[in-house]
Amino acid sequence: MSKPLSLLPLPSNILLILNKAGYTTVGDLKGSTVDDLAAELKVPISEAAKILQSVESRPVATPLTTTIYTEPSTNGNEDTIETATALKLFPASQSAAVMLANLKIAKTPDEALNNLVGGGLRRGTCLEIAGPPGSGKGSLALEFIRGAVDEDMDVLIVDCQNSMHPSRIVDALDENAKHSIHRVCTNGYAEFFSFLNQLPSYLSSHPKISLVFFSVLSNAFQLIPNHTIKSRLLNLLKAKLTTLNIISIATVQLSTKLQNPDGSAANFDTAGAKAMMLPSLNVGNDGESGWFPSQRSYRILLWREADGSSYLRVTATPMLKDSNAKSLSFTMDNGGVKLSTV
Repeated sequence: MSKPLSLLPLPSNILLILNKAGYTTVGDLKGSTVDDLAAELKVPISEAAKILQSVESRPVATPLTTTIYTEPSTNGNEDTIETATALKLFPASQSAAVMLANLKIAKTPDEALNNLVGGGLRRGTCLEIAGPPGSGKGSLALEFIRGAVDEDMDVLIVDCQNSMHPSRIVDALDENAKHSIHRVCTNGYAEFFSFLNQLPSYLSSHPKISLVFFSVLSNAFQLIPNHTIKSRLLNLLKAKLTTLNIISIATVQLSTKLQNPDGSAANFDTAGAKAMMLPSLNVGNDGESGWFPSQRSYRILLWREADGSSYLRVTATPMLKDSNAKSLSFTMDNGGVKLSTV
């Protein structure tokens, strides 16, 4: 029987793309070329090459006792200088508990919603949820928080607008789950970045925290004096999150921005520019938000129509900077968020 692709060291979003294309085992990819696979999966050639390289790789078995170094002795026989069990060759920092924690996934009860983010959020991934007030950003974030707590993860909520009140958190989670929630309030960018500098030590003293939720992150940048300082602070946040092995979720507001037809930033003197409602932390000319590492992030946009119906759309994934995914309608009630294709 051919080896399942799920056993290969491939990112979850790549496994999802392969599965949707009908590839589930190593045998299914036999005979595939890099160019053909890239065209079929609609992924860069470099990613297709990595997939085939993973398929062709053969793991090297490690003996229970491994010779570190040998050299011939004066009588011609080989003398072992030092040996160690394979277990001792693992880094001391990688305990079994840490390795198991890295495998945990923050999922919601709705599989359709999980599929939008590669089957669930893993350590090292980021999710931006953008939308106007009342669109359901906090409710959607709470779905992933509930899933993280169900997986025995602790969650840190960094409340940048005092909008995620403890009573709301308790109402959304089970009574016992409140012991897994940590909450910090920051008022303005000075307090926010002061805490950000302390975040690594805070996580070190609370090792069960696997998910950090920045509630209304855009509010922390609202009163920053100028664009240059804002860009520097966003890059600082991005650099910090890149070094932390956590799940990061942030909700952000929308703001009116001028764009050229090609999506680049414009101004009032630019011919053909249009006013667009975009996530307020979009600061680059390419429309890319500055707070997260794009190669490992998902972005979801929420909005409500005049008739009160709610919609969301995935606007970017780790594989695609600009996603053309279709819009999905969703409902919110005591049972959570549920999606349906329109």
